[in-house]
Amino acid sequence: MLPEYFAVIGAIIGSIGGFKYLYDTIKGTARPNRVTWLLWGLLPMVIFVAQRTQGVEGVSWVSFAAGLTPLLIFAASFLNKNAYWQTTSLDYLCMAIAFVGIGLWAIAREANTAILFSIIADAAAAVPTVIKAYRYPETESWSAYAISTVGFLISLAAIQVWSFENYGFVLYVVALNGLLAVLSFRGRTRIAAEVV
Repeated sequence: MLPEYFAVIGAIIGSIGGFKYLYDTIKGTARPNRVTWLLWGLLPMVIFVAQRTQGVEGVSWVSFAAGLTPLLIFAASFLNKNAYWQTTSLDYLCMAIAFVGIGLWAIAREANTAILFSIIADAAAAVPTVIKAYRYPETESWSAYAISTVGFLISLAAIQVWSFENYGFVLYVVALNGLLAVLSFRGRTRIAAEVV
């Protein structure tokens, strides 16, 4: 187990991955799904507040960092007309599921329930991007997801108390970023194979 301050270091490294994706979005090499990235920005902020109300310290900043860069990426997607992915009815369905998750949290009014429903909502928001990364991996930034995976793994290793409010969201973002890194990397290898 790493010292607790490594949770903040991991969050910073995870944010570097987010800023890499932000850069790729501005360049137009990454094409974010706006619905996914908006919800990826909002939902971790709900988790951040829920964690802080339970006294979670260092690892709560992982949630904040996980929400800040997606909000910036969402905003950046409006700067370059080639830097967004066309929204479909599936995106709106996933957004509706995400908002149901937020609504369930509001009804329950219990912090761990808020975290659980926010993770479920975040996963629903991720579905369009996971599908896009699988079908069109070249539209994603595998290195941004890989950097974020490493950062959030460091944060996970710095958790001092293994309770759901401490590990739930961090474990989820490690798994999600790892999956997206692998799916997106396929685009790089496919492009290399076509060049050869």
